[in-house]
Amino acid sequence: MITRRWVLFGGLIAALLPRRGMANSTDLVIEVNLPADRWQAGILRLKRANGETLTEDLTVYGKADNGRAAQEGNPARSPVLPFGDTPEGGYSVPRMVSTGSGTAYTDRSYGPNGALVLKPESGDAKVAEGNGRTGLLIHGGDLSSSGKLRATHGCLRLSNADMDRLLAAIREAGNNPVLQRCEVVEVSVLVGPTGVDEPGPDESDPPPGIDALLEPLGLRLN
Repeated sequence: MITRRWVLFGGLIAALLPRRGMANSTDLVIEVNLPADRWQAGILRLKRANGETLTEDLTVYGKADNGRAAQEGNPARSPVLPFGDTPEGGYSVPRMVSTGSGTAYTDRSYGPNGALVLKPESGDAKVAEGNGRTGLLIHGGDLSSSGKLRATHGCLRLSNADMDRLLAAIREAGNNPVLQRCEVVEVSVLVGPTGVDEPGPDESDPPPGIDALLEPLGLRLN
């Protein structure tokens, strides 16, 4: 029986594989605006390279877990240091990985729908890479007991429902959709819902096994 998960992943294989030499590709960009006050959530949008928006504003959280950050020697949650907030800057998106039961990424911390790998390319993200933050993820995960997004160790967290919407929008973007980049920008004024300082608990910073996922070798369901 073909399950919905395998249909989704099959579509995303086509969406995320390199498209060298293929005509009529659809170039896509992920745009993330995070507030300077990281207790507030930001917004994530999927766009075509020409600026057309393909998703509604998806609520995204880019705040690190205070307790773990302090434990790891980064009490200010500096984005350029491990276990800090999500670094702003440019990222490439080399692939997607599966998450949930039977994978290295648990449902509670990463959600059941899959995650997008982010490889630092510019800005604070590149500085952070030099300090050991070699890659991050856009992922889901369980909400807090109060229904809010929980802190991570530096990744970007969406609700499971919004992660599903994002991946569906990539799949449905058109012929040969290609994720060109993800841009994370910090803005001074962006009022969104607050998250909570309740950990995932995500396992580590960078996420487990990330270094093996940074080359765009095609989507592998790990």
